Amino acid sequence: MLDKLNLLLKTEIEGQGRDQGLLSLTERLLFIMSQLFHRSNLSTFEKVMNPANIVDCLCDLVKNNLSLHSTSDISSKEREIAQHLCETIVTFNKCKRVEYEEETTLDLYEMSNDYESEVDDTTSHDDDSSEADDELESEEKEREGCNVKGYSLEYMKEVVAYADAKDSSGKRRRSWKTVHHKYKKVPDQAYISRFRNYIEQQGTKRQKTQNLDDMVFKIFVGAREKSLMVHDIDIKRWGLKAAKEIKLDEFSASDRWLRNFKGRHGIVSRRILNTDQVGIEKEAHSTRTLSFGGEKKTFGTVASKNASTHSYTVQPTISLDGKQVGPILLCLQEPKGKLGEGVKNKLFKPSNVVITCSASGKLTSSLVAYWRDNCLLPSIGGKCLLLSDSWSAQNDMSLYDKANCQNKHITRIQTPQKTTSDLQPLDVYYNRQMKNFIKRIYNRVALDEIPIHMYERNNIIKIVSLVHNQLSAPIFRQMIRYSWYASGLSKTDPTPFFNINEVCFPPITSHEECSVDNCDDAVLITCAFCSEKFCFHDFFVNYHFHD
Repeated sequence: MLDKLNLLLKTEIEGQGRDQGLLSLTERLLFIMSQLFHRSNLSTFEKVMNPANIVDCLCDLVKNNLSLHSTSDISSKEREIAQHLCETIVTFNKCKRVEYEEETTLDLYEMSNDYESEVDDTTSHDDDSSEADDELESEEKEREGCNVKGYSLEYMKEVVAYADAKDSSGKRRRSWKTVHHKYKKVPDQAYISRFRNYIEQQGTKRQKTQNLDDMVFKIFVGAREKSLMVHDIDIKRWGLKAAKEIKLDEFSASDRWLRNFKGRHGIVSRRILNTDQVGIEKEAHSTRTLSFGGEKKTFGTVASKNASTHSYTVQPTISLDGKQVGPILLCLQEPKGKLGEGVKNKLFKPSNVVITCSASGKLTSSLVAYWRDNCLLPSIGGKCLLLSDSWSAQNDMSLYDKANCQNKHITRIQTPQKTTSDLQPLDVYYNRQMKNFIKRIYNRVALDEIPIHMYERNNIIKIVSLVHNQLSAPIFRQMIRYSWYASGLSKTDPTPFFNINEVCFPPITSHEECSVDNCDDAVLITCAFCSEKFCFHDFFVNYHFHD
């Protein structure tokens, strides 16, 4: 393993300057270690995972490969880089399990060694697009009676404004002769009326289509300049919104349009590697985006760096018949491991969330008992068969004695060590759906620059409550049953079923507005209970909850 680490570090440093090599070590350490996790047998890796050894090896490798000598005082930037490396190593050492994800992002196309073979598929676009444009242009000429294509929309607006200017009595100030003298490109007076009609209609279909393309690309460039994550569905949503603004009613944001748009502007798919300790970050951010081909590095932005690296823990409970059991436990991260009275009084307290906290944001053995008393026991009958993993804090069998369980009979089955990802129904499928839901909300907040801090306590509580509530809808019962089937604990295959994306975030084919009266904001989500469509404000801020 040391040889692999050494080789990867040498590859990273080779061909770079001294300072670039140091920065690159910081940026890529997480990637290097994730590759080792992915390539190595996990159990073997855990046996040799000694943080002290890693630090010693890293020091030796950096000194040997970069010929470093400490000749000056340590700067604040150097200390910051060292702190980042330390936190990364500590994270890998403390986590129970690491998830390895390989996702895709989009970039402006210039082929480089960083890109995968699927780029060619993404950037290709229809050869018959020019024929469609020619046909469209012919139709427009017939409808207009004259061709105004040679004039920009800005020019036409300027001419009409000059020609239509009025004096204090309300009469037009300028004759055609005066207008023609200033704007000699306009051949006769009839063009003034044609310009006026064109402006009122906001351009022909061809011009509108071009305007739409420019508008969407401008939004896309702005988003990537801010390092925000962009997906195919965001480009479609921007296109539909722009079409509504310029009254291009026939536009549908089809897959063909999206493919051509990405091809024209060189927007390609790029692969991103991500390792994630099990848990939910205060600011869940996507690791997949669209961007420009040829970017050497693709970055993402989060509203709070602290919130994206510090997590809170949720503990849902599901039953074999496809239902969520009781409220969900939410463990917030608080610096002193407790909430002050003033904070408690201001907390948002939904009916389906039991709130607690710890210094790390993770559960402790005492909080397992708290979950038992406040989430599990009030929600079950006299007997219960409980399946949970081998985490040491919940292995104390006295936790499940009748004397501690309100005289209820709880039989606990423990999954073997290092089999959680294969045998724990929540980990096999359910948790992924819950995380995907939360990321969808966070990404929309970032892309639309909605002025709200999702990492604040009450917003964390609210999003956990809303997600848990949506997942309790009857339409997801088969999906929850599938979690048991996929883990091999049920013989009944519940497929086909609907997942979060299909129910709450289906593909859009037209500009959809919020179902709330007098709200024309773009739709964020389709409610799993009532199938009504809601914008961010009416779903999240106004708390769309079903009892």
